[in-house]
Amino acid sequence: MRDRSKGRRLFFISALFMVLLNFPLLSIFNSTVSGVPVLYLYLTVVWLACIVAIAFFINRQDPRKQKK
Repeated sequence: MRDRSKGRRLFFISALFMVLLNFPLLSIFNSTVSGVPVLYLYLTVVWLACIVAIAFFINRQDPRKQKK
């Protein structure tokens, strides 16, 4: 049961980040601020957030299995 729940969460995270890295959202950030492209910053932040979210859900402990 736990593996199924973890799989659903990872699927949701993957689908969310696929939407965040899709063309309509990328075109919003296709501009520059003081000569620096905002798109590069957006891609870096989304990529790092994806890695952190996946690592958080993979390493998360089940509170029912913790020793008291």
